[in-house]
Amino acid sequence: MTTKVGAASIEVRYLTEPCDPGQARRCIRPFPFDRRSRLPSSFFFTLNDESNMLNASALRRATAFTAPRRIGCAVYARQLHSGAQEPFRILFCGSDQFSVASLEALYNADVLTPPEQRVGRGRKQRYIPPLQTFAIDAGIPWHTVPSSGLDKSFDLPHPFSQKHPSHLLITASFGHIIPTPLMSPFQHALNVHPSMLPRYRGAAPIQWAIANGDRTTGVSVQNMGPREQGIDSGAIIGAVDGVPIPANATYPTLAEDLSHVSAKLLVAVLRQMLRGEASARPQEGEVVKAPKVTKERMRVNWTQPAEALERMSRAFSHHTPLWAEHNGKAVQLTQLAAPAPETLANVPRPESRPGTVVFDKPQKRVYVVTGDGNSLLVLNRVKPIGRGEMNAAEWWNGLPEDHRQRGWSSFD
Repeated sequence: MTTKVGAASIEVRYLTEPCDPGQARRCIRPFPFDRRSRLPSSFFFTLNDESNMLNASALRRATAFTAPRRIGCAVYARQLHSGAQEPFRILFCGSDQFSVASLEALYNADVLTPPEQRVGRGRKQRYIPPLQTFAIDAGIPWHTVPSSGLDKSFDLPHPFSQKHPSHLLITASFGHIIPTPLMSPFQHALNVHPSMLPRYRGAAPIQWAIANGDRTTGVSVQNMGPREQGIDSGAIIGAVDGVPIPANATYPTLAEDLSHVSAKLLVAVLRQMLRGEASARPQEGEVVKAPKVTKERMRVNWTQPAEALERMSRAFSHHTPLWAEHNGKAVQLTQLAAPAPETLANVPRPESRPGTVVFDKPQKRVYVVTGDGNSLLVLNRVKPIGRGEMNAAEWWNGLPEDHRQRGWSSFD
């Protein structure tokens, strides 16, 4: 059934009974939607009274079946426009799980992702961008960036090669800089950025917010301008501030939280644009960079406080672990922790030089001296070069006998 919510025409359907994928279409029937009506418990979406928008997070909880999922998502996309103006035709560029939430909110889009990659030791594993997987499962048209990258020779997928007022380019955690010539066919080009710009311009805003110990963060939807103007320097169309960063946040957990905030913000911005109510403001405040995470940046400086190194571990170890050298060989420090003060009373401290490794036999725990020599960091798990990940106590037991007998060793 088609009905009205504000100026938008939508069709709402809901599951009437459990079903398997093969029978999914039979399990769906129309339901007359009214924001004042009492919705059945199996309804795909909930209504957010504050924003008058359908809540896509309910979809993730409702079902994993492709057929009903697609119908539910199409409903959500249809609410983005009214009959008074032609809907956007969107080319959505993204890659990781953060971008999936925004596409899930829009649904009605063509998708462009980076190419699949060979990763891991010996490059034996194949990495497929999560956004590509989502698009395939949902039946959304998708395209990949050639291995040579985006350059002037790249042809935009049909129909985006021709300029049209309805064409809209959106990027979210894409991993590629869009060349200026490729933006010219689009009436608008937007970027979904997981920080309160101009704080954390760059490739790793979520990671650096955690590493720097920020208590809150946010998300921004900005105009994309020519590359010459600077990365992430475009005017802000919409933003959400004050998103809390939990004390134990890791990159994956915080990215998940911000992805849903970003998806709702993006939908709200597009609605404003279609109503002619959107306005852009220049970025204000101190510019803070969020540079790309590299292996060299992740080499540990043991003079940093234990708390700072622990935050870095939570921020970066999902992809590029911290590392140090021991006896001339690299060791990845895959899991670090700040110890509870009450556990440190009897930890031996034969050396106070930062980078000194000590083993507490009663606790069977490995510690590293950090900062000015008065703080300790727990080393839980490591991965020596050429070997698998292991418990730090197991790694300690494999050190030279004289190191173990004296009770301490040292990172280079």
